[in-house]
Amino acid sequence: MRILVISDLPQFVTGGAEKQAANLIEEWLNAGHTVSCFGRRMGRGPVQLGPHQIPVHRIHVVQGFGRALRGLSYLCSLAWLLLRYRRRFDVIYTRFLGEAALTASLLKKLRLLNAKLVSTPANTGGQGSDMQFLASLPGRRQIIQLLDTQCDAINLIAPAMADELRLAGFSGRNFAHIPNGVSIREMPASTAIRPHHSLAVGRVARQKGYDILIDALARLDNQPPRGLVRIAGDGPEWDALQIRAKSLGVDHAVDWLGELDHAGVLREMEQAKIFLLPSRYEGMSNAGLEAMERGLAMLVSRCGGLDTYIEPNMGWIVEPADTAGLATAMQSALDASAETIADMGSRNRTFALQQFSLKQVASRYLALFESLIAATPDRRPT
Repeated sequence: MRILVISDLPQFVTGGAEKQAANLIEEWLNAGHTVSCFGRRMGRGPVQLGPHQIPVHRIHVVQGFGRALRGLSYLCSLAWLLLRYRRRFDVIYTRFLGEAALTASLLKKLRLLNAKLVSTPANTGGQGSDMQFLASLPGRRQIIQLLDTQCDAINLIAPAMADELRLAGFSGRNFAHIPNGVSIREMPASTAIRPHHSLAVGRVARQKGYDILIDALARLDNQPPRGLVRIAGDGPEWDALQIRAKSLGVDHAVDWLGELDHAGVLREMEQAKIFLLPSRYEGMSNAGLEAMERGLAMLVSRCGGLDTYIEPNMGWIVEPADTAGLATAMQSALDASAETIADMGSRNRTFALQQFSLKQVASRYLALFESLIAATPDRRPT
């Protein structure tokens, strides 16, 4: 099978969606398929992914002259690439339900492109989400109708996305439900012997709810112990949150680790007992999946992603932006025995192996692609 992925890659952009795209590409290559990649922030030469080199092409965008010209230049550049190389792919996979999916849908509508189109929204429900982007465009209803009719499948990585897309006007006829995947590694050490209590991983920005976390620390029954929470990440709220923690008298309870590479994040996970994800909105957190795979108990907000899988014997769930609820859950986690937390972590590890294995997820995508191609065997790229 010949697969075109339209997404930037981690070599050029650090983000969960880009990392997930790169992981899937590597698995598809391992399975013997041909993969190429178009992206807005690509370099000139091929990109190394594990043992593989994949050809990449840059989508050129005019910057500095307003949103309309930027969008038009993106559409024209991507359309030219799609038409130029259309004989080289059977399936187009876009890692966002945005400009790339819209451009490919338009070409399919005009009968200039025959490849199957599969799009995966990265997140919904918040600032910068795919639905917010679509809602900001002129002719929103017509655009959603175009995407709904021309996308052969819209894959929802988080269960709650279905209701939001239907509310926006999508029919749901072509929804698929394949979650993000995580690499399965050797069994980690039990949380019972790990030195650190809680770890949060993610950009230090409003979405991640670290301000709520700091306020919750100030509401605990007793003064929180030193280094109770370790936060790995950097971002625009770094300074303000440290000031906030100091003003509330809980600055000693937070260790700010800054931006870590992937190996550093995994090391932190293997030293922690509980993973914190107090986000205001979220898609399907890659860091959260890796925390489950590393055997951590989970304390997450109800954003319609990971929380839909967490049972009471796997962790705690709180409402987004609920300071009191988060404080209560954190107090419960502090009061829980080492055996209870270790048991939660073990259940999460088992669940990740059963449901989120990257190999399994990549295979489910391939099965989806193959089923779409088989449905119209006479239609091939022209």
